[in-house]
Amino acid sequence: MSAVKGWRGALRIADTEAGLDTASNEPHIERVEVNIDGGLEALYQLGSRLPQEINEGNVSMSVRITKKMVDNTWAGYAGVGQPDMLPPTKYLGIYPMGYESGKPKIILKGKFTSWNFSEPQDDYVVETLEFIAESITVGVI
Repeated sequence: MSAVKGWRGALRIADTEAGLDTASNEPHIERVEVNIDGGLEALYQLGSRLPQEINEGNVSMSVRITKKMVDNTWAGYAGVGQPDMLPPTKYLGIYPMGYESGKPKIILKGKFTSWNFSEPQDDYVVETLEFIAESITVGVI
């Protein structure tokens, strides 16, 4: 497989996993970062540089999305402006090579946990969101 430029990718958001199939590709996305941390913990003993045991810990799955801001829709995904400030459960579909049959996909279920707004004087207004996933699946479209 050859290297892929980011502009080929697509991101979709829906309330259900099946809804990703008919959702539109989200515009104005600048960056998507997926982080999976297996939470492994090494146990060392005095006199040895190598771990004696590697134990399983908590798994952490998150996504960071940076995009140009055009309205308040994404802030609402993080619960901003809602009376209870509770973010709704969402599904993210990340398609690194675009939304085409036979191409890879990453599907995450979870909630947006934070929203950050940045308005630099000499650049685009952007928003950055953090998404905490409770599940992730990989496959092909």
